[in-house]
Amino acid sequence: MLHLSPFWFCTNSVPGDDLIPALDAAREFGFSDVELSAIDGISEQIVAERVCDEYVAWVRARLEERGLRCVAVSGHCDLTNDRQFARFLKKLEFAGKIGATRINTRCGPACRTVKFRKNLSRAVEAAAPYRLRINLESYGDIVGTARECGPIFREIGHPSVRYNYDPGNNYRFARGEISIADDICESLEVLDCLHLKDALLRDGYIYNPPIGQGEVGYAAVFSALEKRRPSIPCGLEVPQSFRVRASDFATEQLTPAPEEVRRAIRESLDFIAQNCVV
Repeated sequence: MLHLSPFWFCTNSVPGDDLIPALDAAREFGFSDVELSAIDGISEQIVAERVCDEYVAWVRARLEERGLRCVAVSGHCDLTNDRQFARFLKKLEFAGKIGATRINTRCGPACRTVKFRKNLSRAVEAAAPYRLRINLESYGDIVGTARECGPIFREIGHPSVRYNYDPGNNYRFARGEISIADDICESLEVLDCLHLKDALLRDGYIYNPPIGQGEVGYAAVFSALEKRRPSIPCGLEVPQSFRVRASDFATEQLTPAPEEVRRAIRESLDFIAQNCVV
């Protein structure tokens, strides 16, 4: 079976901007590693404007109280937008100082590729002192499916810029017209890590159900990966707090009950335990 190592908890799986319940959930479900969420406008449990040595120390203390460590940061923003990019640099600083090895982000619209390349170069310079990898996440923009974005990574050509493959995102932006098991195998040359997120198209909306209950086809994905790369770093991401309109990808916030969130995480972990080694 595919070995997920390290296997961490994405804290945006817990709705809201309060970091503490997300850390408590990570501990409750037996994780020792987390990916802290600093996602613009969606899940800002880590706040860019608060980043300073004292803030990093406060977050580190909250992690240590629960026996957790931060291995990654979700720093998603539009890297071609000057204000958002300035916030990304603060998130990058946080990731480096907290001891993470990677920061994941989306890129921005394909029509602003020149600006993206310029800002990415600045981000690579800022990340170098921390030996931090910048992972470009599949998000249907400059970086999307593996089949589409191979040339982009070859053009970037920097060892610290890698690919975070998110099956749920690729399903969403392909509106379900994709074989994730086939596509993901084209990413192995540049793949750093994987986000486990399922997706389901229903009544004109795309939802993120528990892993194994959507249409990504995770049994086939795990089998395909095991044959080519038997071990892979991976984060569990089960966001229940929004849905996306399939027509225009507009995000609509939801307010799931805490028991629904916990059930989705537990059912996801049960599926993963049956199909992978963690």
